[in-house]
Amino acid sequence: MAGKAQMHHGSMSEIWELLTEEQKREVALMKMEMKIQWMEMKINKMEKKIELKKKSIDNIKKVQGMIKK
Repeated sequence: MAGKAQMHHGSMSEIWELLTEEQKREVALMKMEMKIQWMEMKINKMEKKIELKKKSIDNIKKVQGMIKK
């Protein structure tokens, strides 16, 4: 348990040095997967905003058309 407690106080670079090359690859892969998931979530939010704006524009055009009649 004492070893685990010490790891929490060490910096990431100190911990990184303790990892094997295979572990470093696994950590890098996990970081990339998390970044990809974050980007996908961000893209999804942006797409939803775009759809909402398209609907708003369509509604404005409908109102403008009703006013012109």
